[in-house]
Amino acid sequence: MRVTGKSKNSKSRYWESISAVEFDSTLEMPKNGDPSQNAWLTLTINYTLNFVDRQNPLPGLTVVQDGKWFAKDSNKVPALFPIKDWDLNSRSEFVNKFAKGEGFWNYKFVLVTPRDYDAFDFTTFRGPGWVCRPNVICLFRLKSGGSPNHLAINVVRTGDKDFRSNMTTYDDQDVYVPTLWHELGHALDQLHIKALLGGSQKCLVDVNDDDCYDTPAGMEENVMGRGKGLLPQNAKAWHELIALHTETPQAKWTVSLAANMPPRKMPLGFDVRGVMPSQW
Repeated sequence: MRVTGKSKNSKSRYWESISAVEFDSTLEMPKNGDPSQNAWLTLTINYTLNFVDRQNPLPGLTVVQDGKWFAKDSNKVPALFPIKDWDLNSRSEFVNKFAKGEGFWNYKFVLVTPRDYDAFDFTTFRGPGWVCRPNVICLFRLKSGGSPNHLAINVVRTGDKDFRSNMTTYDDQDVYVPTLWHELGHALDQLHIKALLGGSQKCLVDVNDDDCYDTPAGMEENVMGRGKGLLPQNAKAWHELIALHTETPQAKWTVSLAANMPPRKMPLGFDVRGVMPSQW
């Protein structure tokens, strides 16, 4: 991940927004005094879709042989797949299904605020009154046509499930799950599951080796492998960015799949001297 910019207002003790090559990141605090409300860390990918066909060819992707049009897939030895022209209905269907991929990655993780980090703490007089330390909910947004453009995707229409896609080259079948969720995981800076778990040096180099898709025994098949499951490691982008937003070590932030985990809180008037933050 390469960060390109940060911003915060004069009262903040953390960076409110961070721009990276892959996405934008915004950290927001609750402002309504609700003791059950966590903070939000939203990653936004601005994207464009380029529908490639005979009328809109793309060198390196489209090939003409004997007057017929083909697309190369992403295998080490690319195969050629006949392509059809896009029409209004097929384009609209792809656009709508692609946008729904946002839901899989949205609101799936929470980052537990460290015991020794108090920049998020707030006081509320609701009920008996509380001192609250919110956790951070991980949110995800796909935004069509936003600036800067983080993800430019070329899309061909093959109708063939054997077409091998990648993060920036799709075919019309790739908006069906779990392929779409998997490719968006790559856009969120994740390699295949064995590399993501850190147990395979080979998969850090030859990232598309078939073995790299295999989730270790005893775990649910992961979305960055051949399944639909999630692990705390799938929160990689949020986990790395919260450390940048707060200028704290990443290891202090725990990732939980319990996205509805409430803030920690103590009643007002509690003598916190010598107790907080160790008892949080």
